[in-house]
Amino acid sequence: MRIKRILTVVDTHTGGEPTRIVLSGGPMLRGNTMLDRWQEFRLRHDDLREFLMREPRGHGDMFGALVTTPCSDGAHCGVIFMDPSGCLTMCGHGSIGLARTLLELRMVESNIPCTHVILDTPAGVVRVLVDVQEDGQVGAALLGNVPSFLYAEDLKIRLSDGTDVTLDVAFGGNFFAIVPAGQLGLSIEPGEARRIQALGLEIRELVNLKIRASHPEEDRICGVELVEFSLQEGERRYRNCVVFGQGAIDRSPCGTGTSAKMAVLAAKGELRPGEEFVHRGITGSVFTGYVEEGPKISGFQSVLPFVKGTSSITGFNMLIQEEGDVFPRGFLLGR
Repeated sequence: MRIKRILTVVDTHTGGEPTRIVLSGGPMLRGNTMLDRWQEFRLRHDDLREFLMREPRGHGDMFGALVTTPCSDGAHCGVIFMDPSGCLTMCGHGSIGLARTLLELRMVESNIPCTHVILDTPAGVVRVLVDVQEDGQVGAALLGNVPSFLYAEDLKIRLSDGTDVTLDVAFGGNFFAIVPAGQLGLSIEPGEARRIQALGLEIRELVNLKIRASHPEEDRICGVELVEFSLQEGERRYRNCVVFGQGAIDRSPCGTGTSAKMAVLAAKGELRPGEEFVHRGITGSVFTGYVEEGPKISGFQSVLPFVKGTSSITGFNMLIQEEGDVFPRGFLLGR
């Protein structure tokens, strides 16, 4: 057997959403910032992303994280997030899964009762505070995300079936279109996944045709990439489902989506600093969170979001590409 490529990975899930963490075998990326390296990875190494994320090694709803050396002082590592259709500048569930992995593999020294894991992401430096028990067991993690803000309020679009939809666009590390599920008669249950998927893709296309969302301090972070359907279940309690990529559905409540939702509620006076927010995903898994007041970002009042969740390690693996593999970049069916 002749091996062309070999990578060491750890598979995790956070609230049901997978993260395939690449620890070795990836490329040496150039750039002074993680956003520079993110851009180089997208331009020069997209074949590796496809190899990792797509069938037969992955699937249409896979998610991944490539570990690199950091660019920012004090960070434990850099990370580039990916899915079967592209790369994202930030991921909440992936950050929680990565922090757990770094501690379990002793790549970051753990301290009782909690340990800070500092990650250098393309969207900025984030800090994950991980609970560590007396016996060394790693528990829940609290993600301190990048400043998040409401970008556009009450944006109106019309779907192909004539339905009028009013939504908000918000930044939580990525740009989201946040759609009240009740406008579309959605209950956000697993049985509605196909309809949610189709609506998410249509809404994202219409929103990006209507506005060009761009981060005011970094125009390379642009475009609405994710659509979050949101259903209120009580005071500061919501159920959600996020669609991204080519129709992937987040199994978790989505960390950056939770950040974006809290930013919207805070901007509308419905979530005060320190108040607990509860977010339940389509599988029933739960993230909790709260916000603190953040800085002004070119006229946008931001919040500092904190999102708490748990992750599990599901496997240790070595992925190989043999010479002559007929699917060196993988494939997707039905996307």
